[in-house]
Amino acid sequence: MAYQNPHGSMCPWFDITERTGAPNIKWCEETLCNWVSEPANTWSNIGYMLVAIFILYIGIKHKHNSNLKQFGPIIFFMGAMSFFYHQSNFYGSQILDFVGMFFFVGWAIGQNLIRLGHLKYNQLKWFNLSLALIYLAAMHAMYISEIKFQVIVLISGFIILATELMAKKVVPVKYGWFATTIGTLIVAFGFSISDGQRLWCNPESHGWFSQGHAVWHWVAAIGMFTIYKHYTQEALKPQEQT
Repeated sequence: MAYQNPHGSMCPWFDITERTGAPNIKWCEETLCNWVSEPANTWSNIGYMLVAIFILYIGIKHKHNSNLKQFGPIIFFMGAMSFFYHQSNFYGSQILDFVGMFFFVGWAIGQNLIRLGHLKYNQLKWFNLSLALIYLAAMHAMYISEIKFQVIVLISGFIILATELMAKKVVPVKYGWFATTIGTLIVAFGFSISDGQRLWCNPESHGWFSQGHAVWHWVAAIGMFTIYKHYTQEALKPQEQT
């Protein structure tokens, strides 16, 4: 396997990385010999978790349906797993990081399929779990083949967009929040790309907003709130089943 262990031999996460494998990507921030190996990329995931708690609060306060109430815990799990991945930097934690993202995209795709009549309301959870398992199998195959499996999430984003546009013909909705989400995630993705391409790169800087990938976390967290607002709009209320 060509992936290099980012940890020194005397560092906390070295042994488990040797056993399970190294991540398939190295972000700009240097890997510290510490229990929190990438401080900026780790602590920036607090943004996801704070937004998730707020979304859960809104869902309970406004008595949203059970499918909408799944979103807050999904985003909290996504943030927590991304936190653990950047803290530890090994393939096992990277898998958990991607499971969180798979649950997010699966939830959005499933919501659109419900509107299209291709998925029953009470099947969203099982659809999401099944899709995550399929994605996991594809991810590991790509890892072994040394193919960048990050493309799975990108492709899923286009699937969300395509199914959303198709669902528009069935249940017309307003697209202010959805357009805001797209714009927000494009900006966030730009920060992450700048980090990956080393356009914004100071490996020794560990402040919460000091790395492009860390800023991706903060900005993308805002996108999680705006996409939730899209799915809670009045036009979709007739679909609610409490």
